[in-house]
Amino acid sequence: MELDFAFLADSAQAVGGKLFVLGGAFDTINAPKVPVIHNTMSLAVRLLFDVSEIGRHHQLEVDIVDADGRRIARAGGPLFLEKNPHTPAGWNQGFLAVVNFINLKFEKFGDYGVKIIFNNTTIKSIPLRVIEGKK
Repeated sequence: MELDFAFLADSAQAVGGKLFVLGGAFDTINAPKVPVIHNTMSLAVRLLFDVSEIGRHHQLEVDIVDADGRRIARAGGPLFLEKNPHTPAGWNQGFLAVVNFINLKFEKFGDYGVKIIFNNTTIKSIPLRVIEGKK
């Protein structure tokens, strides 16, 4: 499996093999005070699977952690990818996923991370920070 891309957005949907995004590719949340509740945040991910990885059970999880590594949110679960009969021989098969977080609570200003965990291994950590400022 190869991570093709991953980014944060205000909102995202994967429909019919296409990704629809609003407010994509941010890494900073501005807030006038803490704690702050961030109403919606989406993680858009595209994974590429080799033919040997298709038709097997996998696990995809996302953890949001603070600078001390304390988890503040987790999402995800089992993943089983069926072979797409329209994928040409020799091509990696793409898989789009959107993980939505609702009403995330950030207790303090500072650095956070969005960890993408595939089969119990962190494959990407996206930096995120919460800073004092106007929304």
